[in-house]
Amino acid sequence: MKEDESLDSFRSSLDANYDWPCLYPFKFIVPKDQTETVLALFADDPVRANESSSGRFIAYTMEMHMHSSDEVIAIYQRVAQVPGVISL
Repeated sequence: MKEDESLDSFRSSLDANYDWPCLYPFKFIVPKDQTETVLALFADDPVRANESSSGRFIAYTMEMHMHSSDEVIAIYQRVAQVPGVISL
């Protein structure tokens, strides 16, 4: 139940701050051993990468054309399945 409330709150926030469709910025911090898995989710979209000073993580930033808050949430849910990823 708590997760549903959190998703509803996030959806409301997205809808209040974005006019759909629009470019939506995503940023993920990914353990180096999971980079291929995450990049496969964004195969057709331009991605900027920035390696951490320790070399253990890579920060990926991408802007994607989204049609709704539900599309944004679906992306976050797919990426959340990858172990160790931090969504910003």
